[in-house]
Parts: sequence; structure tokens; C-alpha cells
Amino acid sequence: MKTEFDIKMTVGGMYRFLMYHAYHSFAGIFSIVAGLALIGFYIWNGGGFEARNLWNLVFGVLFLLFEPWTLHSRAVQQVKLNVVYKHPLHYTLSEEGIEVRQAKQQGGMDAEQYVESLLGPEPTVAAWDSVLLVRETSKSILVYTGKKNACIWLKDQLGAQETEVREILKKYVPEARLKLKL
Repeated sequence: MKTEFDIKMTVGGMYRFLMYHAYHSFAGIFSIVAGLALIGFYIWNGGGFEARNLWNLVFGVLFLLFEPWTLHSRAVQQVKLNVVYKHPLHYTLSEEGIEVRQAKQQGGMDAEQYVESLLGPEPTVAAWDSVLLVRETSKSILVYTGKKNACIWLKDQLGAQETEVREILKKYVPEARLKLKL
């Protein structure tokens, strides 16, 4: 079983990945709890514009808004400035693992020219045993090959191949590491 597809990273896709990664950690959960607690403390103390109490509101709002804002800035910076995201990434899933090549997109190419235009003499291959986790969000499938490194497959770009991708992941990734939605 083998399938191939291209993923062109978008700012929205990168932002959702960064948000998922940040808010599924202790620091992300803590920032939400701390922000809500400070806002709750502000309300508990009667609100108003008293300086001591107003600081609770200010820091509560900062705890809740600072992280998403910085993550969005980082997503824009990564997608716009990182050379890896200038062109689509070409993935091949097979029994050997996940093969990734940087694809160079040019207009008016037929399929043969497209394959020949793939950059780099050697693709990067991640064996299936190097896959640490597979997680699914509403918009993407995340295949972690490191603590903070993941292949981000946007579902809207997978299209009809999403079913094949799911089957291959189920076949080669141990069930304990695989969390796909039905």
C-alpha cells in the first residue's frame, strides 16, 4: 500500500498546529487557568477601576491573549520566511515509512515534469518506528517524529486521499500511538 500527496503549508494551518501544541501542555493549560482566575478575582472583588483590582483584570486578559497573539506572529513568520514552506512538501507513505521531498511548483508542468522537478537528490525518510504520536484535529493530521517536530497534513489538501492516509497510519503505527477520530 502506497500513497502520495502534496501539502502547501498555510499560516492558518501552522497557527492551528502551534495552538494545539501549546494548549496541550502544562504551560498552555496554566495560562488559561491563571487568566480566568485573575479575571474571576477581579469580578469577585467588585470590579471597578480601583488600581489594585484593575491589575487583576489587566493580567488576566494578558494571560488569555498574549499566547495566541505570539503564536499567530510565529506562524506568520515561519510560513512566510522559512524556505521549507515556499513550495509544497511532497509526501510518499509506503511500507518503508514517510518520505518527504521539497516540491518545486511551476505552472504548466505535466506529471512527469513535476516528479523531475522535485528538489534535493535524496528525500528525507522517517521509518514507521520513529513515529512517536499521531493526533488528529478538526483540520489536520499531526504525525510527530519528535517532541516538537511533526508532519502537518492539512485535511483540506489531502482530499480523497485522506482515507488512504488513515488506512496506512492504522497499518504501520502502533495503536497506542495513534489517536484518529472516526
